[in-house]
Amino acid sequence: MQTADSGGDGALDLFADWLSRREKGELVEFETFVQKHPSLAAEFEELRATWKRLAAASDPANSSLNERISIRFGKQSLSEVSLREQRGGQTEGELASALITQLSAPGSRFGRYKIRGEVARGGMGVILKIWDEDLRRHLAMKVILGQADARPSGETPPLDSLKVARFLEEAQVTGQLDHPGIVPVHELGLDPEGRLYFTMKLVKGDSLHAIFELVRDGKDGWNRTRALNVLLKVCEAMAYAHDKGVIHRDLKPANVMVGKFGEVHVMDWGLARIEGQKDRKDIRIRDESLRSAELQGVRADQRSDTPDSPLCTMDGDVVGTPAYMPSEQAAGKTEEVGAHSDVYALGAMIYHLLAGHPPYIPKGARLNNHAIWARVQESPPTSIAQLAPQAPAELVAICDKAMARDWRQRYRDMSELAEDLSAYLNQRVVRAYETGTWAQTRKWVKRNKPLAASLAAAIVILAAGVAGTSLFAFDAREQSRRASEQGRIATRRADDLLSLSAVADLKELVKRADLLWPADPEMLPAYESWLADAHALIDGQPADSARGIKARYSLLEHEAKLAEIRKQAKPLTSDQIEADRRANPSTAALEQAEAQLQWMRRMLAEEPWPATADVEAE
Repeated sequence: MQTADSGGDGALDLFADWLSRREKGELVEFETFVQKHPSLAAEFEELRATWKRLAAASDPANSSLNERISIRFGKQSLSEVSLREQRGGQTEGELASALITQLSAPGSRFGRYKIRGEVARGGMGVILKIWDEDLRRHLAMKVILGQADARPSGETPPLDSLKVARFLEEAQVTGQLDHPGIVPVHELGLDPEGRLYFTMKLVKGDSLHAIFELVRDGKDGWNRTRALNVLLKVCEAMAYAHDKGVIHRDLKPANVMVGKFGEVHVMDWGLARIEGQKDRKDIRIRDESLRSAELQGVRADQRSDTPDSPLCTMDGDVVGTPAYMPSEQAAGKTEEVGAHSDVYALGAMIYHLLAGHPPYIPKGARLNNHAIWARVQESPPTSIAQLAPQAPAELVAICDKAMARDWRQRYRDMSELAEDLSAYLNQRVVRAYETGTWAQTRKWVKRNKPLAASLAAAIVILAAGVAGTSLFAFDAREQSRRASEQGRIATRRADDLLSLSAVADLKELVKRADLLWPADPEMLPAYESWLADAHALIDGQPADSARGIKARYSLLEHEAKLAEIRKQAKPLTSDQIEADRRANPSTAALEQAEAQLQWMRRMLAEEPWPATADVEAE
């Protein structure tokens, strides 16, 4: 059994406890601490030296180990191993060596992992599938490439400090972007061969590129709406990252994984940049092997002629197809690259979904990756409206705005793009396509067809029936002057009845209708009450003396009464009818009701809209 004063984990644990006590304000001198464990004095001195070097790397004034690595994300802060510049008299290589010394201290936990195979390989590292013996689960492990195969006993292998710093930045940044759409990082360490690694959740599923293929072929229940919901989740994850000041800069379908149960993860943050910080990565594309932009046939034996052929940055990082890359990034204008660049990439993914292929790559043909890169700099891709004329105009508008050549004309941020995409999926107004009350009303009718139809029917009956009845009643007054005394009495009674019941109730219903907007689910009880009163006005109701309710005539009874009056009156000439109609104070209300009736029929697709030429002529 290992005692408290034995080497290895004992010294490290005791030293960590001493640091913790100091951070809590306890005055524990290092010499006093060492005297209590004389057999570990040499190990304590070595640990203290490493601690001081790491603390100085961030700020020479720091005396706390956990304050050694701090960077800023606007008003937010995330911790990061500081290897990006010379501080405290130490170079990046020395700081990297200090970190390796810390990670390789006795007590390494790498033995808990069992490698199960390789998942993927990139320019900076290789992704391995591993088994965690302690927690009995599969994980993914990213291991840095390019280091020495093995280190001599007690020595740290030689490291490319810039590459190490970038690898560590990826681990730290990804690990501290705490969002369901971003893969969580669990641990940073060294493997037995001296290679840096970090472990993360093993994402099982398909890439978004594969999902787009399923949508195109109509397989496994995938359709455009379902794929758009995946893109909406990507927008939400990226909006979170942008809020923290992190720009992905390599957003594409291959870097989005979709799980079996709908989980969505944005992967590979190796080219990410932190706003407000010096950029370690030179993402300008290396101008080499530039080939002709002529279309190439599909040739399986020539991988260099495919969109997935290597395309490297000036730092040597391999990036995927530039088809999703905005023009400012392709042109090497790194100072213009920002959150709007990720917005463009998301728009390019919508383009891929609608067109069935990525931008700049015609269907059934392949371009050399450098040729695609050249085209991105020259001009925008073929219009999606031309490639997919059946695509919804609103979705095309979203795609066009997100992929605007001038980044100032794109969506201001990923949240704004997500809002329009969500509006399209929920049949609300897409701001990139149209705005205004007219558009909102039309969208409301489409979302609530049954309720809209009921309202339309009630308004039509009330407006046409009651307004028409009122108009005929005024016509009857003129006729009654030429009729018998019995006719005049009947007309007077009809006028009183109409004025006190139908017309008054109609005005009240119209006032209440104005209070029913906007159409929200919370307004449903008010709508139901309004419809009940409207039906009572249309159908009438019997008297109830016990409750003090007077009889109310239905519209049919009003019309029957007017028909009886007309029989007793002398007919008017057409000129008299027209003159009376124009003089009638309800004429304007009737014309407005007729216009509203026509509008509702057109909104419900029961009547066609007039041609543009007819409208202009009118």
